[in-house]
Order: sequence, then C-alpha cells, then structure tokens
Amino acid sequence: MSSQTPPHHRLFMALVGVISAVLNTAAFFVLLPTNGQIAGTPYARALTGTLAVAAFVIFVRFHLVSSARNLWWMLSQGALRWFRLLIVLVVLLFFTHDGSGELRTLLIEWTALALPLQLIGLALLRAAAHAINNAPGNQRHAVFFGFCSEARRLNLRLQRSPLLGIRIDGYYNEMPVVPEPGETLPPYLGRYADAAARVQANDFQMVFIAMGEFNRENLTTEIMDRLYDSTAAIYLVPELRFFDGPTTSSASLAGVPLLALHDIRILGLSRMVKRLVDIAGASLMLLMLSPLMVLIAIAVRLDSAGPILFRQVRYGERGEPINVRKFRSMRFTPRKEDEEAEGEVRQARVGDGRITTVGRFLRRSSLDELPQLFNVVGGSMSLIGPRPHAAEHNELYRRLIPGYMLRHSVKPGITGWAQINGLRGITDTPDKMERRVEYDRYYITNWSLWLDLEILVKTIPSIILGRNAV
Repeated sequence: MSSQTPPHHRLFMALVGVISAVLNTAAFFVLLPTNGQIAGTPYARALTGTLAVAAFVIFVRFHLVSSARNLWWMLSQGALRWFRLLIVLVVLLFFTHDGSGELRTLLIEWTALALPLQLIGLALLRAAAHAINNAPGNQRHAVFFGFCSEARRLNLRLQRSPLLGIRIDGYYNEMPVVPEPGETLPPYLGRYADAAARVQANDFQMVFIAMGEFNRENLTTEIMDRLYDSTAAIYLVPELRFFDGPTTSSASLAGVPLLALHDIRILGLSRMVKRLVDIAGASLMLLMLSPLMVLIAIAVRLDSAGPILFRQVRYGERGEPINVRKFRSMRFTPRKEDEEAEGEVRQARVGDGRITTVGRFLRRSSLDELPQLFNVVGGSMSLIGPRPHAAEHNELYRRLIPGYMLRHSVKPGITGWAQINGLRGITDTPDKMERRVEYDRYYITNWSLWLDLEILVKTIPSIILGRNAV
C-alpha cells in the first residue's frame, strides 16, 4: 500500500480483504458437499485455505474509500479484480487435479454465487464507509484559501466524492473567481482577512491553500499565523515547485496530489477503532484498579484537608474546554493565588512546598492521573494522545510557539509520544514546550494502532523509573 494512503483508508482496505476472503471461501465451502469427489478431503481444505489467502491478497489493495468515482465504477473495478481470483482458482485446479465434469460444475456454481456476494459485500462496505465518514464528529468542514486551477480540480473531485465525508464550506480570495462553463463553485466567503475570526473559532477542520495564488504578504503574515493557532489539518495545493515555509509531507486526496503542512490520521474508521479501544481499555483498567483508587482516595483525605479530586479546565479536541480530573496532590487553597500572577503560569517544581506527602508519591508514580480514565470513558480524552495542559498554559504558549494549537487536532491522552521520549513533567521554558509540541505533532501525523501500542508498552517503564516526574 502507498505510504500516502491515510490509515483510515488502509483500515477499510484491510477490511475489504478480510470480507472478500470470507465471502469467497464461504461460497466455495457451501458448494463443496455437492462434489463428492473432493468433499471432506485434505485437498479440499488446502484448496479452500489457498482461496482465502488469494482473495485477501487480491482485495487488500482495493481502494474502496479513496476512489472519487461513483458506485457503479467501483463495482466494475471490483468485478475485474474478482476475475483475477477466478483465474487463480482455475490455475490451481488445473495443476493440482486431473479435471472432471464435477469440478467444472463446481467452478461454474461458485462463480454464480461468489461474484454477486463479492459485489454486494463491496456495496455494503462502501455504504458503511459513507455512513462512518459522514457521521457527526467524523464529517470535516473544509475551506479553500485561493482558488487556482488545481484547487478547482480538487473542489470538483470532493463534490463528486461525498463518500470522503468532506464538506466544502467555501473559499477565501481577494476577489470572487468567475466559474468556468458547467462549474459549480463553493460559496465565496470574502477576502483573506475576513477568515481570521472563523479560523480562530476552529470552524474548519481542513484548510487547502492554493499555491498558485500564493502571496507572501497576504497569506504568510495574515493567515498562516492564524492557521498555526487553530486545530485544522493544513494542506498546500501545489502549482509551484517550491515553498520555503515549514516542513511538508506529500499527501493525496481524491486523486489530487497535495503537500501537507499538518496532516491528521485519526479519522473515520480509524477514529472509531481507537474509540472502541479506549472504551474497552479504560473500562477494564477501572475495573481492575478500583480497589487501588479507593485506597488512594482515603490516603488523600487523611493526608490533608480538601477535596479528594482536583478538577482543572484544559483544552480538548479542536480546542474545546474539558474538565480533567486528578487525585489532589497539593495543599488545598480556596483562592487562585497559586495559579497565575502577572501573566506567569506557576507549575509544580522539584521540592515544591505545595505538594503533600501522599501527593509526591502519586505524582512520581503517575497514580494521580487515574481518575482521567473516567474522562476516557466519557469521550473527552483518549488513552493515548497529546497530554492536555492547563488553559492558562495554552493561552501563554499559543502566543509564543507557532503551531502550538495544532496539537489539539485530536483528543488529548493520559500518556503520549512526548512523555515516553523524556518530555514528561515541567515545561518551564518555551524551548521545552516547543519540543513537546514537535513530538505531539509527530504523533498526530504518523498515528497508527501500532504506534499507540508502542506508547502504551513504553509508558510502563517510564512510570516505574519516574523520569522527569515532580
């Protein structure tokens, strides 16, 4: 599979491979009893297993989601791919069996049954992909900045591809463009400067910058800083051969090549799978750790006066405020005297007198984070993702670090890529926070279930060693 294929598309491709293997072998298995010559023999079992592997290999590269064509075109491509499987089976029978009328009849009957099943399976999977990608929380609102010829081609492809779950809200340009004959343009939203408020409000989940319209004065100084302070996925639609801005990676959408300044991989089916893993994992951990959490709650209450849980407003996905819970590890102060003074955010430090005796142990072992499992079950957090910071931290560092808010393109996590790479604990300088943001953006643009598993496994020794914990 191409490295440019997004993970949520690759998941559907893998699903197509699995379903195709099941449907074709099931049809073959159902018809085997009608052939007394090979029914129930080791040869029949080997033939069925080989057929399953061949069906998976042939269909695992089938682009069910990324295709910009209609259903009938997709089904025709599926039928052509299925005939490869038929050829494989004919070749297998030719070289492994002496041939008979019964086997020819079996082959004809299998064709009559398996081909319709294959096409019905593809149609149902495509309908499921459409439903998933357009479900609330998965459908993405997109906008164009500039409208060069490649941007217009991408707009046309996206209009023809509702399967992708991308809704074009409109385009910004210094002046409206004139539609070509037969062309349907998205709404004109105004000049570049008019985009500031909506970008700041995170109204868009995807932004396409038409490089053919690239203007350093209009886009770099007025728009790019705003975009890097948003949570949108940012793509360049190239018509120039160069761009001296931030690091980019290649991408494609609806068959149009793009340059991604910030790509988001946790979408569609990937998002659903990650959510199922979060619910199952967090629920299991709550069940197993509930006695420990009760003991911690008692210890916190006996150690110092105040509430057992500490609640703090942090930024979640798309910059939305969420309430994050932790076991209280500091002395309770009814006033906000310790939180912020003269614009300075005060973090816990080594030897901080505000930390209680029990709290010091909880922070070093990360046990104070356990109540965030309820956030995971509730859907405001994930087990793995960028660690959420206090709202005051966000407002401070989003002004200092370009691209800081892009880390909020996905749900925050209890642990993350930055934490297992030594960036756990205090971030008392912009340089430290900038490094954390780099790791968080790497996670977002390179996400996979395997990466989540790696982070989860590596978190355990990180907690035991207590690296950078305060």
